[in-house]
Amino acid sequence: MIDSRTVNISTDERPSGTPRMVSKEVSSDVLENKNHTKVGEAGRDIGNSTMMGKNEVEYNDLSQIPVPEDTSSYTAVPHQDFVMSMYKHADNLLAPKGFKFDGERYVTDANGNRLFFVHHYKNGDTGMNMAMGCRNSYDKSMKASIAFGARVFVCDNMLITGDINIMRSHRGNAIEYLNEQIVLSMYKASDSWDDTRRDRDAMASYEMDEDDGFALMGLLKSHTRREKESSRRILTSEKEWKSVEDYWVEPQHEYEGGNRTLWAWYNSFTFQFRDLRPQEQLQKHASLHRFATSAIKGFNGSGRARDLLGQLQQIDPTEWAEDTANSLQSNLSDVLGQSA
Repeated sequence: MIDSRTVNISTDERPSGTPRMVSKEVSSDVLENKNHTKVGEAGRDIGNSTMMGKNEVEYNDLSQIPVPEDTSSYTAVPHQDFVMSMYKHADNLLAPKGFKFDGERYVTDANGNRLFFVHHYKNGDTGMNMAMGCRNSYDKSMKASIAFGARVFVCDNMLITGDINIMRSHRGNAIEYLNEQIVLSMYKASDSWDDTRRDRDAMASYEMDEDDGFALMGLLKSHTRREKESSRRILTSEKEWKSVEDYWVEPQHEYEGGNRTLWAWYNSFTFQFRDLRPQEQLQKHASLHRFATSAIKGFNGSGRARDLLGQLQQIDPTEWAEDTANSLQSNLSDVLGQSA
């Protein structure tokens, strides 16, 4: 429940001119069959930053947070309507494909102006659930956003694939647009679930050693620093680097495929991402997933350096020096001959 000592509570209805994302009749029908099951402790897979505080709330609490008035340049997206629209469309689009609602979690800031929430749906995978990570704000600090990915059981980490990411400013027909995009994206999410599982399996079978992990960290930092949005950059501080490095060196969980795989390396980051501000989490997850899946195809890591070192060790130093001197002398003669 929201603590009334830290959150401004109002039982007033939303402003009369504010449209609903779903009707009251639909809301009643959906909630009647919805088992509101928490998926764990707040501050785990949805962040525990000082900006958001530690206000874990229930679905019904969201209606008590005052919705701001619409203006010519601002359209409020009511928290509860946002959540209800996710419920409704998931029941219509995901449930028939075998995705069963399995839990939810909501966190707000002290005044309820900023909301981050996660819905989980199980589909028979023993290691992951489909996850929907969403955020919304009443103070214009964050765009209304949705990302689809997975929740890893063993460590309770979130995995956002980055394939689907809706962001909408609070203006104009924001509610209508968001509602339409939820429908379209849930179609894509269910179809891409098998791709997410294949990505997990590929990373879990990609063996690495400790040095490979360090090399990949450097490459990830270098590649993402080019991103125009700072929220998409990874390993930007010494603290962030140390946190990921410590987890990679001594993982706190046992991952599928073992702890010296790309999958374990990947979760070294998602474990650290849980402490980020909500407005940064979705983008960083997307950057990480894009990099990791590309690394499967092109990274040879420290193995490449070891192969080169092995080749050098097989060369006779005296013979190498003589060959190099002869090559230089030949090139010099060619240059002198051309100048003459």
